[in-house]
Amino acid sequence: MAGNLGFETWFVSDATATFERTDPDGERISAETMHRTALASLDREFAEVLTSEEAIARLQSRKTRSA
Repeated sequence: MAGNLGFETWFVSDATATFERTDPDGERISAETMHRTALASLDREFAEVLTSEEAIARLQSRKTRSA
């Protein structure tokens, strides 16, 4: 909810993981599908989804501007 409160909120996609799940009908959902679905649900709704490379570049850019 940080994004809803006006905070700049990032979710670093390649620094997170999940496990495969089984849905209520017994169908297996791969970890990759679970991860991609979570990212899609979060992106632009609760946070901005970035890669670690993108997050580091933004942090470095801010450090350069503030120096």
